[in-house]
Amino acid sequence: MFRCPVCKHPLARGDAAWRCETGHSYDVAREGYVNLLITHQRRRREPGDSAEMLAHRRAFLDAGHYRPLKDALADLVPAGASVLDVGCGEGYYTRDLPNPVWGIDIAKAAVRLAAKRTERSDAHYAVASAYDLPVLDGAADVVVSVFAPLHSVEFERVLTPGGMVVTVVPGPRHLDGLKARFFEAPELHPDEGPFEREGATTALRPTGRHEVTYDLELTDGGTIDDLVHMTPYAWYVSPERRGAVVASAALRTTVDFRVFTYVVS
Repeated sequence: MFRCPVCKHPLARGDAAWRCETGHSYDVAREGYVNLLITHQRRRREPGDSAEMLAHRRAFLDAGHYRPLKDALADLVPAGASVLDVGCGEGYYTRDLPNPVWGIDIAKAAVRLAAKRTERSDAHYAVASAYDLPVLDGAADVVVSVFAPLHSVEFERVLTPGGMVVTVVPGPRHLDGLKARFFEAPELHPDEGPFEREGATTALRPTGRHEVTYDLELTDGGTIDDLVHMTPYAWYVSPERRGAVVASAALRTTVDFRVFTYVVS
């Protein structure tokens, strides 16, 4: 599925590198991933989520707090379909699928974690940009995007004819209990698909909408700390307010996901 980010020719996996027919070569890291992010695609030295945020998210996800979402996604992916996980993070949502999985993320630390946590020969991970996917045209049956950048043109390009996009965005009440601790008047997330919003132009046709909503009660300070620091909300409040939330005895909040599916029309 991978293509060379420079010349766009197919990449073939060797023992220690991915290579294209024109001679470009990309070393396979010790953990098993490949870096296909070229210099002009970087806006920062280490783009994407930080290692600290990833560590908090990994602990929170491993505790099973978002397992209902993972199960809902698994029910939507057709058996045998090749899956491209765009913005894969540490690979939590797709690594257990009985499908060949190709994951990309702009954060090297995330891709390293994803590669280290799988021993599957049909799972491949690369550091890459969602806006310039190092993926061959028409190579993926399903694109999965969970809280990740959405670029319709690239999704349409890499999908097979009739291919499917499964994307997850926060619903209106997502983490309302946490936001109420941080903000006087928290804004609600829109209750619509990302490709149906005003001004969106795409060849992706909506085919389904699913709600995954439940209450979550956290009574452990470490888990509350993980949730606080895996969300962007932590960036917008003072350390004192963050500390007060983490030190609280309990946190009750709604978890509210919207899962939308699309096909290439």
